[in-house]
Amino acid sequence: MTLQQLRDFVAVIEHGGFRAASRALRVSQAALTKSVLKLEAAHGVELVLRMQSGVLLTEPGRQLLSYARAILRDVEDAMAMLDAKRLAERMTVVVGASLDPALTLVPRVAEDFKRRNQQANVHIQQGAPGDLVDMLREGRLDLVVSELHDGLNTGNLCIEPIYREALYIASRAGPGASDVDDVADGAALAGRPWLVLGETNSARQPQDALREIFGRWGWRMPATVYSSSSLIAALDQIAGTETCCLLPERVFSHPIAARRIRKMAVAGQPVAEREVAIITKGSRHPHGGVAEFVSMTKSLARIRDLAFA
Repeated sequence: MTLQQLRDFVAVIEHGGFRAASRALRVSQAALTKSVLKLEAAHGVELVLRMQSGVLLTEPGRQLLSYARAILRDVEDAMAMLDAKRLAERMTVVVGASLDPALTLVPRVAEDFKRRNQQANVHIQQGAPGDLVDMLREGRLDLVVSELHDGLNTGNLCIEPIYREALYIASRAGPGASDVDDVADGAALAGRPWLVLGETNSARQPQDALREIFGRWGWRMPATVYSSSSLIAALDQIAGTETCCLLPERVFSHPIAARRIRKMAVAGQPVAEREVAIITKGSRHPHGGVAEFVSMTKSLARIRDLAFA
């Protein structure tokens, strides 16, 4: 006895005959007849009487019908349970986010995503772009929302730019400091130590993150440049010393940084801008939860200035 034989037997009875059941199931009448005959032969009983007007259950057939319906209901319940578990696992989305999107965009998307998918889990891993891309390649992340820089290895990955982030120089906030000060002396900047929020496993040197920007403004490279992977540690260093650091604009208004650091621009403009993109593996199609999270991230990124005002 197989589940398919039970399904065919129940279908024949519920549709009133082999011909009607074959039309409803879109299978051949011969296939249904063969299935029920094999069920009868396997147990040496006659289950249905073939009549011109349809079928008539025998007593063994009547008893089997009750068992068969109960068995098929249990099977459907078991399959639904397994499908629900698979769906719950599929709706676990692990997102890597670099500094700017980790402060605003990704947490907001995660809230909306979980509101729409009550059983979903979203894990956010904040980190430096290079580390996050490595984790994506290793399968430890489903997607990355990160700034792009020249040294970032994105080969064979799918890149979808979503917005540009503005970078300003962060320095210690002193008494009477304005919200935004213009940089007046590049030489003075070169004489101060600089901190770079960088990758812990990157082959790039901390100076590499500053070279293009300092060259753009014609400034001499600072003599002392070191890196940190911790935003909190970086803010403590900036707020307590003469150290400078390039940070996304939104960090300055975030509660963890407010009134501790000041923002420095050049002629009222950002010191630099970087593209922020969604990065996914190009070699495989994302499952439903990841595809939905990506779509929601792109949608919110288009209105981020209003959404995060």
